[in-house]
Parts: sequence; structure tokens; C-alpha cells
Amino acid sequence: MLARLAPAAALFFLLAACSSMSEVTSVGKDTYSVTYSSGTQLLTWVELKNQTLQRAEQYCQSIGRKLQKPKITSNHATGLGSKRATVTFECGAIEPPKEDKQ
Repeated sequence: MLARLAPAAALFFLLAACSSMSEVTSVGKDTYSVTYSSGTQLLTWVELKNQTLQRAEQYCQSIGRKLQKPKITSNHATGLGSKRATVTFECGAIEPPKEDKQ
């Protein structure tokens, strides 16, 4: 009986250890939020925050805009605890290049 439960238990623990990125959600006019959780994956805070910022930037680019005013918050977990970073950001208009008058 226990032998049959072992693969299911192993799968449960593998899935629980996975990291996850939330969907980008709108929290106001041109303002969005995305959260990345490391699960039990061993990531530094720098890696975690960079991946979350990268997702925010990708989102803005996908709608033809640019990332502006990112604000990063975290759960300040230490040790082997699951780390979580949230980026709240704006997607601003891309300014056309200015032509030099000669």
C-alpha cells in the first residue's frame, strides 16, 4: 500500500517545490503588478527580483510601451523559506526619437 503512495507523494513534493510567476494584473490606470515566488528553489534575492522585473518589462513591451517607475517589495524570507517579490509598475508611452535641427 505504501509503495503505491510513494510516487504520488514524490510528485506532490516536486510540484510544491516549483517556483511560480503570477499573471500581470492591472491595479490602476497604466499601473500593473506581478509577483514571483521561488518555492523551495534556491534563488538569491537579486535573481528573484531581476526575474520579476524582466517579466514586467516583457509585459510592457508586449503592449508597445516601456517599463516605468518599478517598485519592488518582498516578503523578506530568509534561509530555505520561499522568497517572494512583487513589482508594481507603470507602462508608459515610448517617446519617438527627437530629430536634430541643422
